[in-house]
Amino acid sequence: MKRWLQGAALAVFALVAVAAVCAEDSYAAALSLYWEGRRFEAGDSIRDSQQTFQRSLAMTERLLVANPEHPDLQVLKTWNLFRLGRYAEAVVYAQTVLRQRQDIRILETMAESLYFLKKDEEALQAFVRYFSAAPEGDERLSSAYYYVGEIYYRMKKYEHADIALSMAVAMEPNMYYWWYRLGIIKEQLGQYRRAYETYKRSLDLRPQFEPAKEALERVKTKSSF
Repeated sequence: MKRWLQGAALAVFALVAVAAVCAEDSYAAALSLYWEGRRFEAGDSIRDSQQTFQRSLAMTERLLVANPEHPDLQVLKTWNLFRLGRYAEAVVYAQTVLRQRQDIRILETMAESLYFLKKDEEALQAFVRYFSAAPEGDERLSSAYYYVGEIYYRMKKYEHADIALSMAVAMEPNMYYWWYRLGIIKEQLGQYRRAYETYKRSLDLRPQFEPAKEALERVKTKSSF
């Protein structure tokens, strides 16, 4: 009982702290709301996440009225637009900023937005720009390679997709879905043994992932296992 009360007290304290930070418009408050939205998103609380991203965006836009060239606010606006699924708006705003200055955070978000808009050639061009500018170890590199792989898959350029997805899982080996998608590409290339191994890796990370289970059975007889 004592431990439960301590946990409850800590939860209340955290909520009060967030409320205090968000009591007035500031970059810190808007950023705090954004990360709160990401936490809701990770917990599949989609309605809560969308409402929180909207609050963060509204605050960010109010702050940009007074300081339209604030770089971190500009980045935060693109992030919120992206998380709200407002990809076309994210691209337009990103292009406006990038005409004035280069920012790899905005560039990468624009590239992902173009991917979701299915503007594959434009997305590839934006990702190439991002790869050229991003420092080694940038936190979005693995995701960028994943999206490039998916673009090449949509274009049926499976060898290119293989290279990009292989880079993505090498950088981020705990992404079960990426391993599954790499398996799909290996299967398309007729590399059934490698596809089997890749699907198996996906299932090692997420044992109940049904698409990988089905794919594993599909290639089993072709893979010499």
